[in-house]
Amino acid sequence: MRLLIAESDSAAATLLARDLAELGHACEVVGDGRAALAQATESRFDAILLECLLPFVDGVAVTALLRDRGIDLPIMMVSALDDLDQRLIALEAGADDYLVKPAAPAEIDARLRVILRRGASTRKSGVMWAGDIEVNEIKRSATRAGRAIKVQNIEFRILCELVRNVNTVVTRQMLYEAVWNYESAPKTNVVESHMTRLRNHLTQPGERDPIATIRGAGYMLSDKD
Repeated sequence: MRLLIAESDSAAATLLARDLAELGHACEVVGDGRAALAQATESRFDAILLECLLPFVDGVAVTALLRDRGIDLPIMMVSALDDLDQRLIALEAGADDYLVKPAAPAEIDARLRVILRRGASTRKSGVMWAGDIEVNEIKRSATRAGRAIKVQNIEFRILCELVRNVNTVVTRQMLYEAVWNYESAPKTNVVESHMTRLRNHLTQPGERDPIATIRGAGYMLSDKD
């Protein structure tokens, strides 16, 4: 992979680039958010590793600006901030993954490959998986353990967003923007009511409810049995 590393600590960036090069990747390093934004916009990379606390433009802002420009390049946030709120902010902005420093190069490599595989598979077929749940965005169909799941349009779009972010918290704000195109939260329990219907469609007696409610944060669909 050709990787862009945006890291303000030049010694740490050099070491990471060297370790990832040993794993077969070509790395380019920049030290601030403005340079990261320019390089990601103008050059071709397979993925970006972004530090949260970059000078000039922070990593979350870089992510949001790239997504606003329609750039769907895989973005992995690598940060010293091991904080749920910071993780949620980064994921809401459009990051594909979030790792806390220090992160082993082998884990970074493995996570990037998962992100790229998932993206390539989805672009090719429109099919996404999360455990025994499969959704096809092109055919607008869903199954669980091979059983067809009949859901309304809104529930289908919620399910797609949950599967797309499997094992990751999806906030209500993320759902408002992705499903309803709302920039601010409506004054109703619209998400909760649709989530209840989706759960009822997905779960038969004796089956595990795959959707967890994360108090104060949102929802997470798990691919674990």
